Amino acid sequence: MSRFNLLDEPWIPVLPMGGEKQKEVSLMELFRNAQDYQCLAGEMETQNFAMLRLLLAIVETVFSRFDADGNPYPYITLDDRMVQTEPVDEDDIDDYTIDLDRTWDNIREQGRFPEIVCTYLEKWKDHFYLLDEKFPFYQVTKEEMMEFVPSGKKPTTKTGKTVNLLISESENKIALFSPIAKGTAENKTDGWKSELTEAQLMRWLLTLQGYAGTADKTSLLAKGQQASKGWLFDIGGIYIKGNNLFETLLLNDIPYPPNAQDHIDIQNPCWEHSGEDNVKSLLRERRISNYAELYTNWSRAAFIDPSWTPEQPAAIQIAKVASIAHMDHFIEPMTMWRLNKDGPDKGHQTPRKHRPEQAMWRSFGTIMLKANENGPDGVKRPVILNQLKRIRENRRISICAISMQDDGNATSWLPIDEITDMLSMNELIAIDDTDNGWLVRINDIIENVTKPAVEIYRYFLQDIADIRAIDSKKKPVFVSVETEKFYQKLNDPFNNWLASIQPGDEKAIKEEEWHDTLKRLLLAQGEKVMHTASIRDYRGIQKNDRQFNIFNAYAKFKNAVWKKLG
Repeated sequence: MSRFNLLDEPWIPVLPMGGEKQKEVSLMELFRNAQDYQCLAGEMETQNFAMLRLLLAIVETVFSRFDADGNPYPYITLDDRMVQTEPVDEDDIDDYTIDLDRTWDNIREQGRFPEIVCTYLEKWKDHFYLLDEKFPFYQVTKEEMMEFVPSGKKPTTKTGKTVNLLISESENKIALFSPIAKGTAENKTDGWKSELTEAQLMRWLLTLQGYAGTADKTSLLAKGQQASKGWLFDIGGIYIKGNNLFETLLLNDIPYPPNAQDHIDIQNPCWEHSGEDNVKSLLRERRISNYAELYTNWSRAAFIDPSWTPEQPAAIQIAKVASIAHMDHFIEPMTMWRLNKDGPDKGHQTPRKHRPEQAMWRSFGTIMLKANENGPDGVKRPVILNQLKRIRENRRISICAISMQDDGNATSWLPIDEITDMLSMNELIAIDDTDNGWLVRINDIIENVTKPAVEIYRYFLQDIADIRAIDSKKKPVFVSVETEKFYQKLNDPFNNWLASIQPGDEKAIKEEEWHDTLKRLLLAQGEKVMHTASIRDYRGIQKNDRQFNIFNAYAKFKNAVWKKLG
């Protein structure tokens, strides 16, 4: 009954180099030819992020045990399935980390992954079947599900139209504008919406394990435990994008964690265990200490009937498992962080999701400045960005952000939209974190010039709201919405300015360029408001014993802009 092996069957969408059309490849084909693909090209960016983490778990596992020539490190013992059996001895840690760095450098110099990746995967081929009665990938067997689900209950069934986030149709509400819709809304037995290929089902299963929400009912949790929404659902994902998929994987492959001086835990991916063993570990809130286990963490015990065929509507039976501990869980290298000012995590840091209304550049210091970790808030930056210093080349790199937006309902946390953004800059700029380096100067431009300048526009809007006698409850909404609209107008100009900076540029000249751009955009925005003025705006109001109208407000606004920006 073993069908659709992920090592041999094409299921991972990629975009080839040279302008070729998107195609699907197997795991073996991907690792042998990653340098020939631009990027992953799944249905959604959140799905691509989940697939990227699976691929990284393979890379982290293999090269924690083998060097670039496929030879095992002398500090570790492997069994007949290439599993590391004991942690590296403390006395060998220094030599081991040196070898891990050397392996990373050698692989980069080769420009492709060595064959040892596929050799390792072949050892575990029996654990990479989507449909299997013993070791289904990212799933449990039917017997294991029955063992864990409480007596008298059944797993929740998610049909293809529910697990497919391009549709997200519940069993109670029909999606009228489904991207694969056929027939009419009156057709409530539209099973064709749940039809998926094996490749699609595998991709959506992977996505489900990262972004689940909590709306499904069946739980394996003990009283008081918190159900997982999916670890990826709770983080503000950050990763580095290279010039091809090989570079992207290597740039995001961290040879060892920052605290590796005394101990390095064995990489522990989910496929090296049975479904039963995986679920047992998932039934307790836990802290993870290695990248492979983190990247292959499940949010649900899941089961797909191995007799299913694509001619039938797809369905996944699921049950909730415990959430990963969030507080100060710094093993996660690919997220933004926040310092909690109140609540049960007060004084501690937890992952911070990206905000749909706020562009990535507005959090530049939190993302890019390691110096902020020593500041009054002590917020850690994403560890993944330490990888940039491994290259030090005069070329453009991209730092990508990815999050899943939820519905805001604490009883369901349904995924409703994805949040994506990107910062592109010269790689030498991205690592210039000296006291007067580019990163500090750019952050200063944002925090001490751009944001205060936008506040001038906010004050202008507050004056307009007063002149128009906008209700006190509606005034903050009006001001906030219009201010955010202006921030949106700054996104492209700022990102273009950031991307234009070269290592040899004079900092003062580039700063003046942005000052001029910002001043022009602010004054243009003020003029736009003036062009929409009404008779009431011209007439104005009594303020401080004098007449105050839109002309006064505009003059006040212009003077403040000139004073701030010259």
